[in-house]
Amino acid sequence: MLEHRFNPKCLFACTLIASLLGATRASAQTFPPIGGIFISDQELDQIYLSKDLNRDGDALDPGELSVYFDGTNASGFDNPTSNVFTIFQSQSGFQYFGDGSTDAVYRLRDVNRNGNALDAGEATLWFSATDNANGFVLNTPNGLAEDSSGSIYIVTAGAGSTTDANFVYRTQDLNSDGDANDLDEASIWLDLTSLDSNSSPFEIAFIDDVAFIADTADANPRVYRAEDRNNDNVIDPLTEVNIFIDESNPFGVGVFYFGLDTDSSSVLGLDLISNSIFRLTDIDNSGAIDQASEALEIWNPSVIPSGFGFGTGFSVASGPGGELSIISSSSDPTENNIFRLLDNNGDGDYLDQGETITYLSRALTSFFPDRPRALAYAQSVPEPNTVLALLGLTGSYFLIKRLKQL
Repeated sequence: MLEHRFNPKCLFACTLIASLLGATRASAQTFPPIGGIFISDQELDQIYLSKDLNRDGDALDPGELSVYFDGTNASGFDNPTSNVFTIFQSQSGFQYFGDGSTDAVYRLRDVNRNGNALDAGEATLWFSATDNANGFVLNTPNGLAEDSSGSIYIVTAGAGSTTDANFVYRTQDLNSDGDANDLDEASIWLDLTSLDSNSSPFEIAFIDDVAFIADTADANPRVYRAEDRNNDNVIDPLTEVNIFIDESNPFGVGVFYFGLDTDSSSVLGLDLISNSIFRLTDIDNSGAIDQASEALEIWNPSVIPSGFGFGTGFSVASGPGGELSIISSSSDPTENNIFRLLDNNGDGDYLDQGETITYLSRALTSFFPDRPRALAYAQSVPEPNTVLALLGLTGSYFLIKRLKQL
């Protein structure tokens, strides 16, 4: 007769394997991991970093919202975040933001990994109206983006100023001093006034090396498509730029975009008039949206969770796994929100039940957001359950081998 003996080593190993498998199963029932979302607030004069640490879909829990950068920085910048219009995270891990009060673009990096860029040397003045050696004007830097070479593009709008400046600048740090203010580090990539004297550009985003620029010109808002085909680092207004879509489109697509971003194949626009998000995909590679299947409404405020509303749609950002985040700004706390949008059923839109999550709301926090303006996804980081599961899978061979020896 076989004798069954209790072995505490076996119990420990079995319990460990069970816990690893349990963690893997639990992770499938929680929200997808994100590195975080940067959010600027024009009333609180700060840039915040929000993180869904417990993966419940929001950033409303203790420790999930913190100041990433503001006027208390030790890099010596006075009031750099009082009017932030745009935030962008580059491929290299730097964050860039454009401030309309100081007429400048700043570059940030959390060098010491303490969760903010407030320490000395973690912020530099990337490009400004007063510091650039080329003498370029910079009124209300509204949009930031990056091409495959790592060059940073800045959209500036005259916005009724005495200086008529509606440009896209191409900027590079050629001498590795942390800015693009030196001679020949900035150039006019596209003069939008040459296309429309009423130009008022607001955002820019790239798909590969093709740029899409949202222009809110009063008479006819539109999105431009620009491609530097001859690689001379200047867009020829006659041959290298065209209207991608404008207000005259027959597909019912709103094109007044303060919020614009791209994923790997489509332009995503948050229309200021309808507050709907449209996905624009040039399926036939014609360079324009010219058929109904290329223009789809993928979200509107009718699916917002009960108790919350939508004010002004200022920003949309494309995140990992196809998710989106959007800003609603209003004096009404129930309309002052950040929403996460998840395509749970894979049908290409975010209109189904449970696909709109209230990520942050002043109605729930009492102070934030107050006047949110721009947002951008932080780089993704491994989430604990995934790391644990991977360790369990790679270590299971050794655990099972040891079990056989017990």
